[in-house]
Amino acid sequence: MDRRVGWVLERLKAEGLEDDTVVLFFADNGRLEPRGIHWCYDSGLRVPMILRWPKNFPAPSQFRPGDVDDRVISLLDITATTLWIAGLPRPPLMQSRVFLGPRGDPPRTYAFAARDRIDETVQRIRSVHDQRYHYIRTDTVGPTFASLNRYKEKCFPIIPLMRQLFAKGELGGPPAALMAIRGPCEELYDTEADSHEIRNLVNSQQQEDREALVRLRAALDTWIAETGDRGQRFEPPDVVAPFEKEMHDWFGTPQWYSEQTRRLREK
Repeated sequence: MDRRVGWVLERLKAEGLEDDTVVLFFADNGRLEPRGIHWCYDSGLRVPMILRWPKNFPAPSQFRPGDVDDRVISLLDITATTLWIAGLPRPPLMQSRVFLGPRGDPPRTYAFAARDRIDETVQRIRSVHDQRYHYIRTDTVGPTFASLNRYKEKCFPIIPLMRQLFAKGELGGPPAALMAIRGPCEELYDTEADSHEIRNLVNSQQQEDREALVRLRAALDTWIAETGDRGQRFEPPDVVAPFEKEMHDWFGTPQWYSEQTRRLREK
């Protein structure tokens, strides 16, 4: 990665564009670990973003070299912000926000995320994040992290190992709790006190936790309604059927998977 980014920066310098070009570096999904890619935990959502402002243009007030910006920013916001940098208007109804410049939008209160079917694995998960709390809602039935997925089983050897240990009762602590989660369910994490999102606070009796749960539930419901979230409607069975067959050929026919498929078709 360093080498490839270096090629781009060296090219800008060689062509005399270094001091006229805004450089915005960001990652794709979160960390490439079992609970990172494909999941709505912070390890799968939070990504690095680095901004370098060119010398030949006055920097916006929000830009401070060497500082860390702790605002809630969604990767959606890169689109509207780069349009502003290029001097172009943001199209009407675009969800993306401008986070730089004299006419930048007010800081976000919330950032939203979603996960739906990955190959043959049907999940419907939504999440909303403020500066401190992270709320995750799983609407589909059956195992969440422990759900079967050929890609994960092949590329992350720790997953089948965790599955084996869990079945034998030899897995303990947070890994066992993660394997035991089943949907439909809710999760709430205080990311300031629990950055690894281990302690689910959805049943906490602490006042601030209860208030956060109510607030984030409402924020997610509002976002689902306002955006016309298509995750409310499952894909037609004939779209998923080829993936189901491959799943069955690979794993056999796990009881929980058959039940998941039946319930989705009924909806």
